[in-house]
Formats: sequence, C-alpha cells, structure tokens
Amino acid sequence: MILEGLVTTISDDGQVNLAPMGPIVDPDMSTLVLRPFQSSATLANLMERPEGVFHVTDDVLLLAQAAIGTVDPLPEMFAAEEIAGQVVAGACRWYEFRIEEADTSSERATLTARIVHSGRIRDHFGLHRARHAVLEAAILATRVHLLPPRDLERQFAELAVVVDKTAGPAERQAFGLLEDYIGEALGRPEACSVSTGSRLHFGLLAHGGESLRQFGGAGMMIDSPGVLLKAVRDDVDSVMVVATDDSPPVSDADVDRVAGWLAAIRAADDSLPPVRIEISRTIPRHSGLGSGTQLALAVARAVAGLAEPGSGSVELARRVGRGLRSGIGIHGFDHGGFLVDAGGRDEQEVAALVARANVPEAWRVVLAGPVAGEGLSGDAEREAFTRCREMPWDVTRTLAALLLQQVLPGLNAGDIDEAGEGLFLFGRLVGESFASVQGGCYADPQMASLVEWARAEGVRGVGQTSWGPTIWMLCSDQHTADSLAAEVAGRPEVGWCHVARPLNRGADVGVVIGQPRRTFSNRG
Repeated sequence: MILEGLVTTISDDGQVNLAPMGPIVDPDMSTLVLRPFQSSATLANLMERPEGVFHVTDDVLLLAQAAIGTVDPLPEMFAAEEIAGQVVAGACRWYEFRIEEADTSSERATLTARIVHSGRIRDHFGLHRARHAVLEAAILATRVHLLPPRDLERQFAELAVVVDKTAGPAERQAFGLLEDYIGEALGRPEACSVSTGSRLHFGLLAHGGESLRQFGGAGMMIDSPGVLLKAVRDDVDSVMVVATDDSPPVSDADVDRVAGWLAAIRAADDSLPPVRIEISRTIPRHSGLGSGTQLALAVARAVAGLAEPGSGSVELARRVGRGLRSGIGIHGFDHGGFLVDAGGRDEQEVAALVARANVPEAWRVVLAGPVAGEGLSGDAEREAFTRCREMPWDVTRTLAALLLQQVLPGLNAGDIDEAGEGLFLFGRLVGESFASVQGGCYADPQMASLVEWARAEGVRGVGQTSWGPTIWMLCSDQHTADSLAAEVAGRPEVGWCHVARPLNRGADVGVVIGQPRRTFSNRG
C-alpha cells in the first residue's frame, strides 16, 4: 500500500530537506519503497547519505507547504536515534530508514529501504474528508508539470467542493496555498479588473433617408464619472458591491443589470469559469454618459480576461447586446479620445470607426444636469427612433462637413474655439432633427437655458450629450473649468455639476495571476 507522509533527508553540507512522499510500505512497516523524481533534492541527498526519516502526520498545512516548497522556517525537529537524521517534532509517528537498493535508471528512481527504528510522538487524529482532499490537492500540486491543465483544474475543482463543505481553518489555509500555487504554475488569470470612463455623444450622423449607413456619429471619452469592477474566479456566478470611499453608492438597478449581462455571457459560452463580479463604481444611468455600454463592456471584458483575453470588444458587445446603433461607446472603450463612426448598413452591424483624435490633455469638460429628469433609454428610446422623422441627406452632409472641416482640424491644432464652435453647431443641428421626440433642440428646457447662458458667457463648445439631460461645456484648462463650474453650480436650474478630463486611452484592464479566488463558506 502507499502511505502518504513527509521525508527528511540531509544534504552533503548538512542542510535538512523536508519533502512530501508516498512510499510503498508493507503491513508490518519493515520496509519502504520510495520513488523520488530524478530532479528532487530527496534523491540527491539519499544518493550522498543513504538514510532518512519518514513521518506519518495529520498536519495538512505542513504537507501542503512541503508539496509546494514553502516550508520556511522548517518546523521544530530533534535528532533521530539510529541514523544521522532529523525527526519532525510535530509528527505523529516516525520511521528511520536506510537505503539497501537503488535503481536510478528511470525518471523516478526506485529506492528500497529498511526500517531501522520507529517511534511515536502523539496520536494520529485521522484524515477526515477535508484533510483527504487537501492531501490529494498536495499530490496534484507536485504533478503540475505532468498533468494536462484541464485535468488538473477539473480534479482541483472537485476537491474544492469537499473542502468548502467540511474543512476547518487549517484545511482552508492549506487548500488556499495549493490553489494559489497551481494557478501561478498554470499561468492562469484568477482575477481581472476593468476601469473605464464616460462617453460623451455629440449626435448621430444619419437616420433614415438617403444615407447608405445608419446612425454613425461623433463622441469622446472623459475620465469621470466611470466604471470600476473586477471579475474573480469563484464556485458560482454572483454579483456583489465592493464600496470605495470616493465613489457614490452602486444602485440595485446596476447590480441587476450586471447579473443579467453575466447570465447572457454564460448562456453564450457555458465553458467560461464561474465568476464573482465585484462592482465598485458605476456611471449615473440615463444621463447621456453611456453608462450601459461602458458597464456592460467592463463586465464582458473582465469575464473574458479570465479565459479569453484576446476577445475583441465588438464580439464582447454582441454578447451583451450593446452598440446596435452607435459604435462610439465600443470604440471609446477600446481607444479613448475623440471618435467618429460611420454607422452601419443595418442595426446588427457595429459601426465602423473612421476617425480618431486625441483631445488636448489640458482641456476640461464641465458637466451639468438638472435637479430631476433623465434621458431616453430602452423601449422609450426605441420608440423615439420609430417616431422621429428621417434626417435629410443635406443635414447628414452638413454634419460630416462640420466634423471634417472644423472639429477634427481644431482638435489637431489644439484650437478650442474652432473645435468647440464646430461641436456646438453639430449638436444643435442634430438636436433640431430630433426635436419632435425630445421636446426641443435640447431634452430639458432648463438645460436649454443653461446652453444659452454658457454661450452668452463666451463658452464656444457646449451642448447635450446623447438624449441628455446632461450638458457638456468645453474649457481650455483646469482653472477655467473650475471657475465655470462654480458659476454653473450656483444656477437654480442645475442639480449637479462635475469637472472631467479627456480620456485619450482605452479602458484599463489588469489581470492577476494566481491570486486567491475562493471565499469559503462557514459550513462545518
């Protein structure tokens, strides 16, 4: 039979080595057959000094540490009685042995040893189910280089179920060490965090009419408000809020949305690992800042980061049903900056990115919204598109000319007046095209008065983002933005105000290799 335990050997320079070992033993424990790997310190030591000590122990934490080579410092030991060896003081029993035969012709040597002395230190508590599971996991950890990764993960997952149900603190700690080790050895992502900013949408380029492509449009990314979340490998899919000191509370509605997207991702590919989504920051909903697309893409990217890190954002967007009209949010998630998309030939095609420019880093965007009210979304947005009159081809051409001849040149030259004026004209013309369904050039009459006030104050770049009600105002630097924001915040029609920076890069994605992924329950 094979008896799992620990072996101590001593190197030629007197260093003690502690290693897990499962020798073949006879019923009366008179002989041992050890099979160490050729590369092991145990074999090297026994070839120099052909004697050692085999220990029977119920200390699964020590077994786990020995399996992955993290026993530091070594446990307390005392001198063996019949050989020049060391006995682990916390073991249950020990067996001193001498090698009598050695066959080193195979990858695993075969060493036959005779027991020359044995002793008892304490009673063996016994290996209940959780300890057996940790022991099996420790054996798996020593075979990372031999087993296919999928087999290793499958067997480890089965053992995790037993540990979750029956383990105590020591078994949980031991299993966690082994889990981390195997995750690192496989190079497997254990967690993926994603942070992204908000999307401003200055308006669509086409709707119906003679245009070969539908929708399209222009927009830019700003650093805040933003999304911050993490996907962590776990036993089952779940969503939770992990609050941060500097962020407003995450709404129950956002938690529900994330759970829905996670379910959709799972339905599309049930081979993905179970994950726990930890949400720390979200964008206010229905405010024209692209909250749905940015949050959905963050979820899809985080989950994909655990199993499919090369997945493109267009494919991820399809999984969560985003970007069916405007591609600005998708391309902004990938690239940041100022973006123009050409639209799609139909609503199932994600719009192609045709132009991108960095926004000068010194520029700032002042955002403002009313005390109450929200922009169109969901069914109301879809209905609005069905009721809205078609955009004439002449309007589409004028909008394209504003982008090509004024906005993009102004951005590239760092000329805020040229770019800002072009964006104001662009937004106003789009607003007039949708006035019949949003109640005017701007969705909220109070925000319309804010636009008029800002223009009178000399702000060239001002307008509504998407369906509103949020209004954006472009400023040349932080000081100008802070001064403008102070005035805006004091106006009676304004419920909130915020200063944001341009975001000229895509979402930040961070992958953690080999970190703890499981939060065990308190079941005994």
